Amino acid sequence: MYRIEDHMGRRFEKLRVSLLNTCNFSCTYCVSDSTTAAPQGIALAPATHEEQLDTNEFAALIAAVHELCNLKSIRLTGGEPLLYMNLMPLIEKIKLIGIDDIRLTTNGYYLKQTARQLKESGLQSINISLDAIDTVLMKTIARHANPQKVFEGIETALQEGLHVKLNAVIMRGQNESQIIPLLEYAAKLGIKVRYLELMKMGHLHNGQNELFFSEQEILETISRKYPIRRLDRTASETARYWSAGDDRVFGIIANESTPFCHDCNRLRMDSRGYFFGCLSNANGEKLAPYIHDQESLTKKLRQLLLLKQPVKFHGSSLSMRNIGG
Repeated sequence: MYRIEDHMGRRFEKLRVSLLNTCNFSCTYCVSDSTTAAPQGIALAPATHEEQLDTNEFAALIAAVHELCNLKSIRLTGGEPLLYMNLMPLIEKIKLIGIDDIRLTTNGYYLKQTARQLKESGLQSINISLDAIDTVLMKTIARHANPQKVFEGIETALQEGLHVKLNAVIMRGQNESQIIPLLEYAAKLGIKVRYLELMKMGHLHNGQNELFFSEQEILETISRKYPIRRLDRTASETARYWSAGDDRVFGIIANESTPFCHDCNRLRMDSRGYFFGCLSNANGEKLAPYIHDQESLTKKLRQLLLLKQPVKFHGSSLSMRNIGG
């Protein structure tokens, strides 16, 4: 096997695959101004039929990268991956490739009717975006009229035995009031919530980011009600975790305050087959022409690995709807 590693010892061990760049939500941090507007950034329009990869094309690319990188896990994202018509067959194909750790990030809206199929297909873990407990705030942020379906999806996923984590993007003046309610809701369900600092991606890349709410501010908010204790970080983990007593465990993904670039092990692929080595670089590389030439594919993967930032996340014009959460 070719060795693909940079001077900092980083390798590609986790692949995040954006199955499509359409979504039934239009969250304010992802989409610029209206429920119908496409987010500003790279490759904004939905992929055409000719551009969108089918399950065989996805599987072929994943298999070729896995053969060289020995991937530990796959995360399926979007847009909204539950809108992808052939999701279950793709999960089954990935398992046949030899990757058992298959995860998914979703807004949860269609999870109630799909959780059982996902589990039976081989999915292990789901991250569900939930930026507020208050349904009025949910509607405002997600710009969608029926947030109750998300809560139903969370409960169904847990009933089906899927491992669930919640993700909440915290924005100043919008939903910082939801930090404690989210923590308490997650604890009640026996799961973890992870708070995300707002990232400078897509239409937010060149702005002043007055919505930014820092890791320290999140910790201060929680510590005013609960005593907190820092937990050990697992290598290459995006989040740092804390205990807030009893069964309350939360994480913070702090790209700005506490970057984790130094041991990042993630590679991303969008729905057209472009690969990205770092979210701070908007230049993607199509790898399909090289999947039958291991030497050339190795060279391309090394080039993508060299795009990773050494210590600091800078963001880019890539839209998160296009490249995935």
